[in-house]
Amino acid sequence: MTMTMTMTREALRRSSLDELEAQFCQAIMGPVPTQRYRGEVLHRVDTPFARTLTASLLMLPFERMGFGVDFSERDWFFLDPRLHLGRFRMEPGPSRWRDTSVLRLVYDASRLPFRGLLYDEVKPLSDSLCLGLGGINRGPGQGELFFFLLEADPL
Repeated sequence: MTMTMTMTREALRRSSLDELEAQFCQAIMGPVPTQRYRGEVLHRVDTPFARTLTASLLMLPFERMGFGVDFSERDWFFLDPRLHLGRFRMEPGPSRWRDTSVLRLVYDASRLPFRGLLYDEVKPLSDSLCLGLGGINRGPGQGELFFFLLEADPL
């Protein structure tokens, strides 16, 4: 897979873990998202923590239920966008987990009881597609759990 090619949802879905890692690290950051996106889990990362039962339980809702991110409202949701669950602030900067620049989704603005546990990173690839790395608020090899795609919701 070449990093200069235009990425599509189908290409991301077909990508191996190594290809997703390369795309996440090497892709040039696209425009900052400003609308609602639907999400899909692509691949678990290969770390000891990501292989634990705890990580599997944390990932289960994302793997089984529809989820999305509304960048205009700055929150994520399961199933229905009206169910605002995880309020976040978005800050551009270096990735906590990989050698690249990302948009960091920090959930300290959320009212969720587990807000200190949440942390995600998003790499916009175009105005309608993002590649994300989801996980929890821990360092490299201990926090990242899965790659996901976000595709603009036609509303």
